[in-house]
Formats: sequence, C-alpha cells, structure tokens
Amino acid sequence: MTRPPVVVLSGVRWDFLWQRHQAVATLFARAGYPTVFVETTGLANPGPSALPKVWARVQKSRNGRAGERGPTVYPPLVLPPTLRIFRAANRRLLMPRMARDIEEAVGRSPIVVAYPPTRTTLDLISALDPRLVLYDRADDYRHFPRVPKDIASTERELLARADLVSCTSKSLLEQTRRLRPDASLSGPAVDYEHFAALQEPPPVLPPRTVCFFGDAGRGRVDFGVLRAVAGTGFRLRLVGALDPAERRLADEPNVEYRGEVPHGRLPGALAGVDAFLLPYKINGLTRAISPAKTYECLATGRPVIASPLPAMGDLSEHVYLAQGPEGFVETLLKLPETETKDGVLARERLARENSWPVRFRELEASILRALGGRG
Repeated sequence: MTRPPVVVLSGVRWDFLWQRHQAVATLFARAGYPTVFVETTGLANPGPSALPKVWARVQKSRNGRAGERGPTVYPPLVLPPTLRIFRAANRRLLMPRMARDIEEAVGRSPIVVAYPPTRTTLDLISALDPRLVLYDRADDYRHFPRVPKDIASTERELLARADLVSCTSKSLLEQTRRLRPDASLSGPAVDYEHFAALQEPPPVLPPRTVCFFGDAGRGRVDFGVLRAVAGTGFRLRLVGALDPAERRLADEPNVEYRGEVPHGRLPGALAGVDAFLLPYKINGLTRAISPAKTYECLATGRPVIASPLPAMGDLSEHVYLAQGPEGFVETLLKLPETETKDGVLARERLARENSWPVRFRELEASILRALGGRG
C-alpha cells in the first residue's frame, strides 16, 4: 500500500527537548509515510537572545535535512504570527514557497498533524491543501507568554478546520469537547525499551540520588522543591535546560547539573538515579498538561514523586503525589516503608501499555478510519 505524505507542523525545533512532536513525526516516517517535520513557525516576536537562532534559521531555511529512518526536517523562513503586516507577508510571499518546498519533498495532498494553533498554521494548512487535518492538542496555548492576542480565536478556527482532534490530557479534552464533541484522548507515551534498560540494578532505598530531567523553566517547575530536596541531603541530579534566572541552583551543594543531553543518550545520563521528581507549579501553564516524561520515569521502575496536577489523578496508584517542598522531602524519606515489588512491577507494566508504538497505532487507526469513511 502506498502511504500518503504526512506534514507535522511542530511547535518546537527538531533539536529541542525531545517530545511528542518529534516522536509522532519519527513514527510516521518509520511506518513508511513520506514525512516532513516543519520546525516551529513561532508564537511571539523573538527577543535579542533569540537572534542567533533566527539567523541560523535563515541560513538553513533552503535545505531540509532527512534524519536516518526519520522525517525530512524543514526549517521554515517565516515572520512571527503577531503583527498584521507579518501575517500578510507570510500569506502572500512566504507560504507559497514553503508549500512548494514541502510538496517537492513528499508530494501533494498530505495528512497534516498540527500543533501551534496560530494564524501561520492556519495559512500553511490552506496552502498545503491537505486530504486530512489532525489537530493534536498538547498544550493550552492561551497561557503561554507573549502569544498573539487572538490565539484563542485562531485555535477555535483550527478546531473547526480539523477533521480529527486529539488531546493529550483529560483537562484539555474537557475544554475541547465544548467545541468538538468528537475529540479523543491520546495521552503521552514512552519509548519503553529505551528507559526500561534502567530497571536493573534496583534503586537504593532510602534514595541517595534523585533526579529531575527536562526543560526546567520558572513558569512550570517548582524550584523551591528542588532546593529543599538538595538541602535535606539528597543528591539532586538535573538533566536538561535550566532557566537562566535559576542558574545558581547548579552551583549549590548536593546538586549535580548535567546540562542538556540528546534524547538517545538520556538513559546514560539517568543511570544511578534512585527516584524521579516531577515538581510542577499548578497554574495556567501546567493545569492542562500531562507531562511527557511521566511514562519515561515509570518505565525505569523507579519511584516517581509528582505535584498533584489534574493529569496525575488517574496515576495516583503508580505515582506518589506530594505538595510543596515539605511534601516531597517527606515522601522521599518514607520510600523504604512505602515501596513494594508489586508497585514496581505495576509501574513498569503501565509504561509498557503506553509505549509509543501503541499510541501511534491508535492515532494511525483513527486517521485511516477517517480517510476510509470518505469512500
């Protein structure tokens, strides 16, 4: 069977922290779909610190690059979706070129998987003339800093335009079903074998080394928890980007900062960890998310201590829920009493049931049903 082309309109760069956007594109490509991963077309006007990245984008915008067994990566040359004049220039001058480049790479009439619900995304969808649009809603963009003022309006347009809508958390699903009663749940997933390699040897209890990995931004992460954990005497390992305003944390006693690590080398950076922390603030940015790293942590079999985000409610049998610095520290100290072999096996089993191949088959099946239903 000849598979149709797929275009993933991502909200991140290919080389950014590995997450759903890159995983979905990679799985389509490995399943035999000619796939283009369009890097982020932006949400806000870039500040001075982003200018080197903007210049790099300009330099490489003419050449998509194909990864091994992965999608063609296309760095778009577009203006931010903020000012009316920028949007007009995108629509009239830049979108036609992008559509031609993408068509040359994978062919006409693609399946489009859309992420950021901006005017740029809507205009590019129109230029691509897709056979089907899936809006894979992974964030509540209304709470992102400096987003276009009409982001709620353009998201409603995308919800109306999409043939299929999936949501990564129940909170997002409840919001979305007010406009799209047919929206479905498609939660986060894990490259199970990748992280299951860390199941042996078993962790030390009480834990000596605890870890947070991922993008540690002030808007989402509770740094008070991280400081309290390190201050209590646990060795705190941080892996990933660290908010510039919190860089001093890396120099504090008992803190081991590994920096950003490519996804393929992440298990190596996590070796020797006894427990994982998911210390999120509960606010507009986080209330609707289901952290992608949850199942990655569970796949290791290690105990996971998390803030009580709404998405964690269904995982309370597998994740220790803790509130604030004292709650996290107390939970860590009690792990020798609360950990059981059955609990470890249940975590591993849940992660295996939520592997990326399982999640991809669900998404692919919904797309094929929709295409088949058109006769």
